Amino acid sequence: MSKGFPMSSRVASFAPLLAVLVFCAEAALAQAPARPGDAAGMEREVVWYTAMNTPDAAPLRKRFREKYPELNLTILRQPGEKIRTRILTETRAGKFFWDVVSFNHLDMDALAQEGLLAAYASPETRSGFPGGAVDPEGRWAAIYVRQYVIGYNTRSVPQAEVPKSWQDLLAPKWKEKFAMDESDVEWYAAMLDYLGAEKGPAFMRSLARQNPQFRRGHSLLAKLLIAGDFPLALVHAAEMDEARRAGAPVDWVKTLDPVITSTSQVAVSVRAPHPNGARLLVDLLLSTEGQALIRDRGRVPARNDVARGQASIPLKEHYVSPRLARDADRYEKEFREIFLRGR
Repeated sequence: MSKGFPMSSRVASFAPLLAVLVFCAEAALAQAPARPGDAAGMEREVVWYTAMNTPDAAPLRKRFREKYPELNLTILRQPGEKIRTRILTETRAGKFFWDVVSFNHLDMDALAQEGLLAAYASPETRSGFPGGAVDPEGRWAAIYVRQYVIGYNTRSVPQAEVPKSWQDLLAPKWKEKFAMDESDVEWYAAMLDYLGAEKGPAFMRSLARQNPQFRRGHSLLAKLLIAGDFPLALVHAAEMDEARRAGAPVDWVKTLDPVITSTSQVAVSVRAPHPNGARLLVDLLLSTEGQALIRDRGRVPARNDVARGQASIPLKEHYVSPRLARDADRYEKEFREIFLRGR
């Protein structure tokens, strides 16, 4: 080591040069395009458990693979309650296969209560999302909303006979002519929350006495409603809008009080095998690009800066409260006892 200058003098003389080098390095990093290898490290896969149907997830998978060709995206698609059960079962067995999950917020809250969700505040959520669409603790963010409505086949139901309210479903002429998803527990719980402890159960028991038909999945319900298998069904408004635009003979009731509205959310596993790739997928789903892909599949995106269709009249929306998740098992048991006993 040179003894010609005191250490403090040498440091002082190098300080301006060091500042310039740091500035240049930071500028280079800021301008350099992000690469999959940089973002995901040695990871080569992301596993996504989702309730989103396969055709709707396909454009998102395609775009993810285009952006990150070194990362394979494996998608497991199942109904929400099956995914929740699968994750909890895997966890109890000490197995952690999934990186990202997306489904309704009642199931998501069940995972949050078990401490299975990582805190990840995606930079995409800094703007464009309405209040309540992003968890303050960063455990989840909404990707789209669902609106539970009465859909009807316009060839089977004359306009003058279209139900105007939920109560209208109890008319004798609709006995055995209304269809539901056999796992519509979220709708059931939110309706009870809105109607109250007396009116809610009374309405559900009366509806059950109408002997509604049951099918598995809202997409199937929509297809069968279009085909005329039944005149009325509990469906998602966006699916009806998309089908109507394609020329299908369906529409939905916009005078319902309430229109149960629920968010579908995305989250990263606290034990994700591929955490970096998981964050890349979440970022895509929450970005304007990803939200536009979701919108183009006929869903209602959560971002309020991505254009979406609006009903011609204001809807009496009632958002599903996250607190209902605390009693998810009770609601599911009640729903099955009221509607599915003996089936």
